[in-house]
Amino acid sequence: MKTTVERLIEQEMRRMKRKEDKSSLPTRVDLFQNNDVLAQELQRVQKKETLTALDTSRYELKGPIEDESVEQWKAAVDNTKAQLESQAGSMFNLELLQKYGANAWRVHNYQLEVYLKQIQKGTEEYRTKSRDVNKQRKFDQTQAAGSLRSLENKWSDLISQNLQVEIACASMESELEELKRYKQLMEMEIK
Repeated sequence: MKTTVERLIEQEMRRMKRKEDKSSLPTRVDLFQNNDVLAQELQRVQKKETLTALDTSRYELKGPIEDESVEQWKAAVDNTKAQLESQAGSMFNLELLQKYGANAWRVHNYQLEVYLKQIQKGTEEYRTKSRDVNKQRKFDQTQAAGSLRSLENKWSDLISQNLQVEIACASMESELEELKRYKQLMEMEIK
């Protein structure tokens, strides 16, 4: 079955005309021309390079490489102090969260509910105003429709009357011409 399908596709491809002209579409699109960070990230993805993880080396407590270097010892002690302060701050934040977090969420949820009610009330007011505008517009259009129908009937009556007058005028003109011809004929017979 597969060979039959491939053979049919190949026959169809031979029958088709091939276009030799180039497409008007660009062959290459430069993405993120104005953003260097995104352009670099796109290049990294295109090269299939792995994403470098966060640098956690600054969080490690390492001693100095050389035991006798005072500068390295000072840097190690400063790093340890910074890590200790960071951990103390994290613990303090966790204690605050444990103590006040639930209440803060309750207050936040209450504020969101109030905000939601305000939005729903505003939405309902706009819907009501929209309905009122639509009702008024429909009423106005209905009133105008009756007036338009009346004016249209009046217009068609006037057009009809104008046509009758034109027909009568044309009839009278032809009768007048006929009388003029009759008069001339009579004058010629009298002479």
